[in-house]
Amino acid sequence: MLMLGRLIKRVFTDLGMLIYGDGCIICNESCDELHGLCLKCRFEMPTTRYCFLSDNPVKEHLLSLVPIVEASSYLHFRTDDRWRHMIHRLKYRGEWRLGVTFGEMYGADLKASGLYDDVDMVIPVPLHILKFLKRRYNQSEYIAEGIAKQLGVSLNRSILYRRKNNPSQTHQHATDRWANVDNIFGVLRPERLRDKHVLLVDDVLTTGATLASCIRAIYAVAPTCRVSVVTLAVAGNIKA
Repeated sequence: MLMLGRLIKRVFTDLGMLIYGDGCIICNESCDELHGLCLKCRFEMPTTRYCFLSDNPVKEHLLSLVPIVEASSYLHFRTDDRWRHMIHRLKYRGEWRLGVTFGEMYGADLKASGLYDDVDMVIPVPLHILKFLKRRYNQSEYIAEGIAKQLGVSLNRSILYRRKNNPSQTHQHATDRWANVDNIFGVLRPERLRDKHVLLVDDVLTTGATLASCIRAIYAVAPTCRVSVVTLAVAGNIKA
């Protein structure tokens, strides 16, 4: 049933694109460039280039929390600019296609870097089923879909799940975020993770609390699994 709902959403989105045109997905100006970005927006895109560096601020921050192999974020999450607005459109306004688009762009860079060549599986950070039913989609799934396509590896949407429908992290203080995500994730079929290198995908890295909770859940049942992490964006509090 959920798969049918996702298919219907895609059909109506595609029809909307046919009716309303194909302007730049960021500024809406006329555009016939790859991935739907005009040349100006492509030039101004706040990419971090962290995926080409094994030593970078995102990896350093996450290593201070949990053991990981590699980590990076694609964009800087800046306050009150059109790129931040784009991520809000992806998360809250049903524009899931943005996730696939930027996932594919990010995935191409991950592939080019060579640091993620031995990844076996891509796993999105899951939503709780109640939140999924309310929103009708998980934005991290679509980012992960684009990345998996570019890396040429499988995408697994079901192996990781949320035990609790915890409140949103968005407006919580840093200390409250850790308590909010403590022990909220579980793993199905952990044998599938044995001796694998998995790539965990989320939308925005702020404190790392959610990602750390996911990774601890994986290690608890699959200690020989290796985990790398990528996020679409990284908040400004995590700096070089």
